[in-house]
Amino acid sequence: MMATSMVTEDELVQEFEDFDIELTDPDVVDKLKELCMVYRMDCSSIVSEWVAYSISRSNQKMTTDSLEEMEQDRISKKKKKVAKTPTMKSPAVFTSDRVNEETDDLLSAYTPAGKSKHKRLHTTPENPANKRLQGVHRHGSVPFSPASFSPPAVATPSHKYGSRTNRREVVASYGPTDSITWKGTNAQTCSVQHYDTEGALKKKYKNMFQKFTDKASVLNDMIENMAQQFQDKHGIENFSHVALPIQEPVTAVGRVCCDTSTGRLNAQSVLLEGSVDTSSGKQVMLSLSDIKEFSLFPGQIIASDGINSKGVKLVASKIYESVPLPLCQSEDNSLSDHGPLHVMVAGGPFTTSDTLSYEPLDDLIRVMVQDMPDVCILFGPFVDANHAEIKDYTQDPEDLFKMQMRKLAEATKQIGTQLVIVPSLRDVHHDFIYPQPPFPIPDNLPDKDRLHFMSDPCTLTINGIVFGLTSSDILFHLGSEEISHPPGSSDRLRRLTKHILTQQNYYPLYPPPECMPIDYEHYEQYAQMDVTPDVFISPSDLRWFIKEACGCLSINPGRLTRGQVGGTYAKLVITPSQDSKTAGVTVRSAAQILRI
Repeated sequence: MMATSMVTEDELVQEFEDFDIELTDPDVVDKLKELCMVYRMDCSSIVSEWVAYSISRSNQKMTTDSLEEMEQDRISKKKKKVAKTPTMKSPAVFTSDRVNEETDDLLSAYTPAGKSKHKRLHTTPENPANKRLQGVHRHGSVPFSPASFSPPAVATPSHKYGSRTNRREVVASYGPTDSITWKGTNAQTCSVQHYDTEGALKKKYKNMFQKFTDKASVLNDMIENMAQQFQDKHGIENFSHVALPIQEPVTAVGRVCCDTSTGRLNAQSVLLEGSVDTSSGKQVMLSLSDIKEFSLFPGQIIASDGINSKGVKLVASKIYESVPLPLCQSEDNSLSDHGPLHVMVAGGPFTTSDTLSYEPLDDLIRVMVQDMPDVCILFGPFVDANHAEIKDYTQDPEDLFKMQMRKLAEATKQIGTQLVIVPSLRDVHHDFIYPQPPFPIPDNLPDKDRLHFMSDPCTLTINGIVFGLTSSDILFHLGSEEISHPPGSSDRLRRLTKHILTQQNYYPLYPPPECMPIDYEHYEQYAQMDVTPDVFISPSDLRWFIKEACGCLSINPGRLTRGQVGGTYAKLVITPSQDSKTAGVTVRSAAQILRI
């Protein structure tokens, strides 16, 4: 069963405040969200685990190290208990008074002395402030403020964001960062274009007309296409019917599914669904008892050796690794005609959760003007549907987006940086469908040639370097559903990236969560990879990272803001190659992830 909600930073802060614990370290927040995701815990559960653990350790201070110790000593050792189906009873009726009384009793047992036990019940302040804003531009926030887009009112700055002390702190590095010049000089010679110009998604399309037969056909074709690649890579002569009773070892291919009667995917609930051509679309249980090491998720297409003596369970003896597409071998990616390529990357939201002043975006523009990157890739959301202020926003959210685009174009005019804009499903003013078409080009946008509005996902070539981009949080969604054995046997973040590259599409998870409305007819056309990109970038709520996988440099720059505090962004420099035939992009790259 797919997760229908994700733990947010604001929810964690609220829950821990009830226990007089203040979350100020962004790394601690990231680790808490990771624990909630991996172990399927909600906010109250992780708080209970920490309170019990810290009390047993004489109120130990919360750090990333102490959270990892708690994970090893307490959470990971808990065995899942299969709940028995209870006898049907008449539903109990709870009045609001009874609920409030029981909540008060529970909170009073945990809340420190001096704290009001009614804290969580006050969801509306006695003197509510008016959140309806007439404008979003903070006066004096950036040195450039053309009167053409000065709003009629001023948004209040975020005090918590403004008081941060870790500006531009480097939190992750890759490659020879000490010997790299981080300031760009070649923006005028930078070329940004689609990898497949004719097959790229460039405009809106009709959706909600998807037929079940068309969807089934797309899913079946994916198995067939991958099956051919398994045969070519591993020398498999033919594939057996997954449900054919046979006493001899056979090789079957299909999609990993979950036996929904047991909840989410686990080692005992794995099904293998064959294609229509080889297996008539049948499903069988896949036994992993003889497999010493595996990593699976729903929707993954695999090939497996095994015995299916009764036609209902395939006892696997070997699982074949998926096959990534080859890297682009174009000589143009040597950068010999362009010099080093400087790229800056940031993922939205671009304003803190307590204001629409867009201070973090203003700060990112300052960094951009100072470092002069050749290209800056910005992922949505730009106008976040989850932002509390947007619910009461009285103006057209699209006007807010256009204002930020004009600000970006005007501020970077002198340095000539190419701006790549990728939308998000959380952008309240844009199409809620995946694959997502690009934003329409705003009217009266200065210097339009430098702003490249792309789809989600998209594959681009920037001075010959192939970039794979998606703003969907596929890393987080995969991490929520993936199972692996033995635990901790490999780098989980690198493994998640490898899943995406070897499955050869930007969103291999199936079925998707409710937050991912996928149109599978267009998914087949626009979400499949044509080649393994040299650089894969996907902002995620998971912890930021820079990893190499399948010869591809994978970057999760994190979010520019997380709740009311500042987040992170990334910088990347790819140097020219002396020998394009031997020197791949990963060995010519240096990258950093920094706090805004």
